[in-house]
Amino acid sequence: MPSNKFLGIARKIAKRDSAVFDTLMEFERTKEIRSKTRLNFTIDKSTAAHFKKYCREHGYNMSAKIEQAMEKLVSE
Repeated sequence: MPSNKFLGIARKIAKRDSAVFDTLMEFERTKEIRSKTRLNFTIDKSTAAHFKKYCREHGYNMSAKIEQAMEKLVSE
C-alpha cells in the first residue's frame, strides 16, 4: 500500500476513534494502558452515606456500581 494512502487511512481512523488513538499514544509514552478515568461529582451527603453503607454491606465496589448504572442509562 502506498505510504500516502496508508497515512490517509491512519488519519481517518485517528479522527474517527480519537479515544482509541489517545490510549495508544498514552501506551507508547507510559507502556501502560489505562481504560478508566477519574470523575468528580457532587452528591447529597445522605445519599452518598446510604450508598456507601449499601455497597459495604453487600460487598460491592462503589465505582463499579456507579459505572454499571451509567452504562444502563446511556444504553437506553
